Amino acid sequence: MKKLFTMGFKEKTAETFFDLINNAGIKRLMDIRLHPNTQLAGFCKQNNLEYFLKELLNIDYRHIPLMAPSKDIFNDYRNNGLEWKDYERRFNILINQRKVEQLIEENEIE
Repeated sequence: MKKLFTMGFKEKTAETFFDLINNAGIKRLMDIRLHPNTQLAGFCKQNNLEYFLKELLNIDYRHIPLMAPSKDIFNDYRNNGLEWKDYERRFNILINQRKVEQLIEENEIE
């Protein structure tokens, strides 16, 4: 069985972030953020993250927006006070509608 890990970068230094990834034995990072280039932490912007993962840790990077929330769900949570339980419910419905488990090839997860 393959293992999946989730991790945020908020309030982490680059050193902490990359040490956590390295120590977990990650082979591929799947970025499921809706907006991978608008983060405050420069090391986590899509092009920077892909570069650092490859050069520092020899880890493959993939951006998979199919697993990100829709703009509506994201905005309702971030800006309009959508409660987490409602966000989670709407997100799960979206993931089921997208049939994510069927659309992501087995080799995407190693």
